[in-house]
Amino acid sequence: MSKILALWSTFRATSTAFECMMRERGDFVVFHEPFGLSFYNSEERRNTNRYPDAEIKAENNYETTRQRLLDIAKKQQVFIKDMPYYISHLITPEFVAEFENTFLVRNPAKMLLSLHYRWPDFTLEETGYEPLYSYFMMAQEISGKTPVLIDADDLLNNPESTIKAYCNGVGIPFIPEALSWEPKSRPEINHWQSGVWHSSLNASKGLRDRKQKEINYGTVEDNDRLKEAYEYCLPYYQKLYEHRLRIE
Repeated sequence: MSKILALWSTFRATSTAFECMMRERGDFVVFHEPFGLSFYNSEERRNTNRYPDAEIKAENNYETTRQRLLDIAKKQQVFIKDMPYYISHLITPEFVAEFENTFLVRNPAKMLLSLHYRWPDFTLEETGYEPLYSYFMMAQEISGKTPVLIDADDLLNNPESTIKAYCNGVGIPFIPEALSWEPKSRPEINHWQSGVWHSSLNASKGLRDRKQKEINYGTVEDNDRLKEAYEYCLPYYQKLYEHRLRIE
């Protein structure tokens, strides 16, 4: 694969579990939200409210990050898991064309409850569904084909078939052994956020045996703020969901 393989998603969409599977494969150099570092931890940071004490490094600047990924991809297969929310100002044909773009989406009724649990003051912008949809549409226009998109419920409920379909869609081997792993701390994932975001993942044993265990967050109907966010996100989710890989 000559282009960087990218999985684009939102917060709280099980995308980091997918990333762990890609790390277990062993045939890709994997980067965890490299443009998230640009968004929060660079001289060009675009959000000063979250992580106000974050260490600022010029090496995390957007163009520096982009070029570093491209240089590594000349020698090795590269996979990144990231969010269009972090790069909404970079969603241009030139940028999008540099990646093999794939997508993971989660029903906002579930995603928003989890996000609200971590960030009760989240903004509509931070939900990320609008830039995810915008990126998907541009990727489709540039490539002339429907990008590979999987749904989080399919990933959790039928991981083997879902990952197999994903691999077929992007033209890489399916490695069933990569669906399981040993529970452990993951500094490569927790390097720029509090580990509480990924505590359940650190204790997991993989996608193969993973069951969807929801903390009792209630429902979006219990909270006016969540209802507003759900109504905002739902149309984007529905449009994306129409393009999901159908899992047998």
